[in-house]
Amino acid sequence: MAVGEGGFESMERGMTADQVIAALWRRKLLLLAISAGIFAVGAATVLALPSVYEATTVVRVAPQRPGEVMVQRTVSELAEQQLLTARQQLLARPLLQGAIEELGLYPELVKERGMDAAVAAMRKDLTVRVEGESAFELTYRTTDPELAAQVANRLPQLFAEQTVRVRREHAQRATRLFADEVQTLKAALAEWERKIAAFKVAHVGELPEQLEQNMRALERVGALMQTRSEELRVAEERRSELARSSLRGDSEAGRLKAAEDGLTRELVTAQSAWTADHPEVERVRRELSAMRSERHAAEERMVVERHERARAAKLVEGIQDQIRALQREAEQFQQRLDNTPKWAHELGVLQSDYEITRTKYQSVVSRKVEAEIAEELEARSAATLFQVISPALVPVAPSRPDRMGGLTLAFLVALGVAVLTGVVLELRDDSIRDQAELRGRLPVPVLAVVPTMAGRTERRVLLPTHERNQVSVDAGQRLD
Repeated sequence: MAVGEGGFESMERGMTADQVIAALWRRKLLLLAISAGIFAVGAATVLALPSVYEATTVVRVAPQRPGEVMVQRTVSELAEQQLLTARQQLLARPLLQGAIEELGLYPELVKERGMDAAVAAMRKDLTVRVEGESAFELTYRTTDPELAAQVANRLPQLFAEQTVRVRREHAQRATRLFADEVQTLKAALAEWERKIAAFKVAHVGELPEQLEQNMRALERVGALMQTRSEELRVAEERRSELARSSLRGDSEAGRLKAAEDGLTRELVTAQSAWTADHPEVERVRRELSAMRSERHAAEERMVVERHERARAAKLVEGIQDQIRALQREAEQFQQRLDNTPKWAHELGVLQSDYEITRTKYQSVVSRKVEAEIAEELEARSAATLFQVISPALVPVAPSRPDRMGGLTLAFLVALGVAVLTGVVLELRDDSIRDQAELRGRLPVPVLAVVPTMAGRTERRVLLPTHERNQVSVDAGQRLD
């Protein structure tokens, strides 16, 4: 137990630099062997590490903002905005798998553990950094310098091809979408036109655009009715006058007929009384002939007046028919005017929906044209979308491992382990090598120190007088 405590005490005591140097010097052969062994192991490890070569490619993304002045693009994401996700896209499985299959990378890993392990290994060997606002840097590490340059140059090409293909597909999809929408709206527009045409045919004459025409027609019919009413009044007056004239003609013809009959009887009487050439008979005959002529003239006038009355009656009837027709026409125009507001509302609803569809159709047609132009712009700008500023060259020197640094680190580690071993061994050593250690570790005063003889002349070393006195005092106190 005492030895153990002494060991712990030795571990806990401090050492000066001189003591450390002396301790290392005493064990120099052992420490040199330890450091040499450790350095040899470290150097062998560093030299055994495979050489890793790095190839770097810098790619610039061409800005596309000038194209937006000409036409609105259907691909909303600008190409330079993809730099924000360039690392994720370049490390995505589809792109890496395509590169592995095309370049035949990691064949043993693919054969033993599958494509997922190869993709994971390639992600570890790739480094992608965004440089500024329009460029990115891709670095690939492998043990083959030519393969490193080949992969570093091919990956940006695959990324550019994939990006251009995706953007082109987006533009084509937008164009197809607008084309389908144009066809749909065109059919809807034709249907609305058919409905409006059928509505106008069903309500022709009562449409809002015919309102003024109907009002003018109603005014014209009203004026004609007034004219026909005036003509009817005149015709009825004429018919009344002809009716009165007919009464007078009938009475005159009757009077003449009665007078003719009286002269006929008088002629018969005269002929029975006198001879045929008697003057009285001749007079009566002349008067009878004149009366007969007047009667015939009166009868002829009656026939003419009868025809006039018939024409007047027919004229009155015709005018009345015209007035009734004008009244019916006026009622029709009035009915049209009364129905116009109702049809105007329904037609307004139809035309409003039609105008909305027509406006949307025109807008979509315009967007379709812009989408086609945008698709053409995407196709034309595909070649200049990604520009390789600095292609990867075949590396001459490996980037890893740093053999000089590794050897330096192995040397420092070996030296440190050797120093640490020497210090630990010194701390665990209970040997007393000088009077300072003796004074610190023994509870009794030191009266003298016997040097190592080693065959040389003995020399006595005594403590100075004041030290001997101090030792005597200390011993007396301990005895007390």
